[in-house]
Amino acid sequence: MTKGSCLCGGVSFQIDGFSRNIYKCHCSRCRKVSGTASSTAAISAPGMFYWLEGEDLCNAYRPEGSDHTTYFCSTCGSPLPIRIAETDTYWIPCGLLDSEPNIPFTAHICTDSMASWDILDDKTEHYPDVASFTSAQ
Repeated sequence: MTKGSCLCGGVSFQIDGFSRNIYKCHCSRCRKVSGTASSTAAISAPGMFYWLEGEDLCNAYRPEGSDHTTYFCSTCGSPLPIRIAETDTYWIPCGLLDSEPNIPFTAHICTDSMASWDILDDKTEHYPDVASFTSAQ
């Protein structure tokens, strides 16, 4: 079991299992949401994610013409877990985790759209886009 929370502690959640390893997405949307070179995230196993408190503090933003919705705490602005469409799994920003998830970091995705100033390690798999990452899983 791994717990997580936002910066102010108003939103908290629990993950009882992860379905995938940790990865970093380098797409422009993840850079904007995180304010960094990439977004480091893990995926919960189906049915293994639970809101503990503060779900009412979750606000959503969807850019016009986009199918990508991001969620954030209305108090502190921390990015929050996102339910993956038509599944019972969640994309979880690893910076929200209050303890080690004990799963390895295994992939950089969307490397074709990464910032020119970003640097990748040579020990981890690189995928140019989401489709190539998904097909490899």
